Order: sequence, then C-alpha cells, then structure tokens
Amino acid sequence: MTEHRFATRVPYAARVMVIRGEDAWLGEVVDLSEGGCGLFRPEGCQLDVAEVVQLVFFDEPGPAVLVGARVARVQDGSLGFEYHDPQQVPPSRG
Repeated sequence: MTEHRFATRVPYAARVMVIRGEDAWLGEVVDLSEGGCGLFRPEGCQLDVAEVVQLVFFDEPGPAVLVGARVARVQDGSLGFEYHDPQQVPPSRG
C-alpha cells in the first residue's frame, strides 16, 4: 500500500496527548510534518482509522498546542495522524 502525504515527515521527539471523547493517552512523537505526525502507539490505546481526535503537543509546563486530527494509520507499535489544517513544524500556538 502506498502512502500519500501532504509533506515529507521529519524525525522529531516530543510528548503528545491523544484525546478521543472521554479517553486520553500520553504518547511520544516519532516524526511530523505540516500535514500530520506519527506516534509510538501508547499502551492500551484503542483507535480506528478515520476516528477524529485532538492532539495536545507540549514540551514543558505552560501553554500547550491543540491540533485537530484524523487517525490515518493504526499498527501494532505506531499510529499515524492527518491534521485537519496544516501546522508549523513543530506545531505551535499562533
């Protein structure tokens, strides 16, 4: 299966909270681009392709960056997300 991406992803390490309704998982970013990101799949994280989530990017105490996204890929050890709107690399407020 060929993957089609908005932009080339680059390796990047950051923490991200994945929120779906009442559920939330803390994960680690593997790579990201203007159009989406890949995460190491958090333990117990049950998501399906096409589900809509909120990603909360943070790297220190203080304001976090919220990004709307859709689940694009689900594998045993990783997840892929496509942002609703293009983001800076890394996503930032403003």
